[in-house]
Amino acid sequence: MVLFRGDVKCKSLQRRTSISVILPSDNIHFLQDTEEIVPQPYKTLYLLHGLYGSDDIFLANTSIQKFAEDNGIAIVIPCGENSFYVDNVKAHAYYGQYVGQELLDITRNIFPLSDKREDTFIAGFSMGGYGAIRNGLKYSQNFSKIGMISAALITDDIAGYSSDDNVLRSKEFYESVFGNLDNLKGSDSDPKALIEKCDDIPDIYMACGDNDFLLDKNIDFYDFLISKGADCKFVKDSGEHTWEFCDKHIKEFIKTLI
Repeated sequence: MVLFRGDVKCKSLQRRTSISVILPSDNIHFLQDTEEIVPQPYKTLYLLHGLYGSDDIFLANTSIQKFAEDNGIAIVIPCGENSFYVDNVKAHAYYGQYVGQELLDITRNIFPLSDKREDTFIAGFSMGGYGAIRNGLKYSQNFSKIGMISAALITDDIAGYSSDDNVLRSKEFYESVFGNLDNLKGSDSDPKALIEKCDDIPDIYMACGDNDFLLDKNIDFYDFLISKGADCKFVKDSGEHTWEFCDKHIKEFIKTLI
């Protein structure tokens, strides 16, 4: 396994931004005197973090590096700030355009990653789970599978949010991300609206804990997906909104990609 951490110049954000890349190459077992060669170009998972996170947070809180090595898949983790991976026009911070298209172009130019849709996947935890479904649908020509772990599917009721002592739970914060909340429903930040418009819906994996505060929203979205004929698997497992739950189900999602 090879781990790269660095930064790239990004048109969508008009600045440099950090990324972490895990490659399943150089899989050398020194004690056994063996080496496993993973054929190139690599299948690739673009993995999105949640609120308060950065591109290094999965490396610190999950065993994703070892699992990528064991399963022969590349993983690209961008830094999404607290953007929900949508396009903020006023700030020229097009995070959706970045993770949905430009990041693929950048990383494929640098690393031996497959450019085939069937080898390219997107997933995320919490805010990243929302970012995965939003951009996996908006850029469905690029991704064949979407993984949503404890996804922050808050767009149906976000207009009802009020001020909160925690700025990242306040109406003002969500307005800074999504714009006028009254216009959110039916927009390209509304996953249900994107499902309606998507001609080729990627396969979807959803997982949420039975004690997760987002469980009801995930069940509602799963029911909506089934009503629209989407190929979706939903796992309700014991657990809360934790890294332990994320680690388990990111691995379960990766198993479906091999």
